[in-house]
Amino acid sequence: MPLKLTSQQRRYLRKHGTRPELDASELSDELNIVPYLDVVVNLIMFLLMVISSVAFFTQVNASLPTLGRGGGATGPAVPQLNLNVTLAERGIIVAGASGKLAPGCETTQTGDDAITVPRTSAGYNWAALTACIVKVKAEFPDETKVTVSADPLVTFQDLLGAMDAVRMNGTDELFTDVVISAGVR
Repeated sequence: MPLKLTSQQRRYLRKHGTRPELDASELSDELNIVPYLDVVVNLIMFLLMVISSVAFFTQVNASLPTLGRGGGATGPAVPQLNLNVTLAERGIIVAGASGKLAPGCETTQTGDDAITVPRTSAGYNWAALTACIVKVKAEFPDETKVTVSADPLVTFQDLLGAMDAVRMNGTDELFTDVVISAGVR
């Protein structure tokens, strides 16, 4: 026997008994991964942009060394200076192809703790470094290249001071081709 409902009961069932319409993605049994793919693609694009910008700013221009200027079949090879100025916590080390310079820049010395210009309580002695570089320039007047490196604890301002000290002595140019190298600890 069929159940007889009053009009009020039928209204209540129509109002509360209907199911909400489902989205097409909710009707299927598959997982909707479109939002996930949107996030992944945006992250990949962002990472690619970051990597390309970092790679752009970290380029290092380098050139291969020449084999003994003026050497070979045309004449005797001119000795290379390979001047290196290294800023350490204890002072400045000036070294070339023949070794590290001793304090006063007259002779070379050996040893790992060889400091050419000791650091004072006021900081690095840029005038003493320039005086030492003037002596080196007198020995190698045609050389223009110097490599400046620093200990990681040395401030950027001190690195700039070393670059200024090896480039000019008043109005006289010393070593104008300054190359910055990574410091070794």
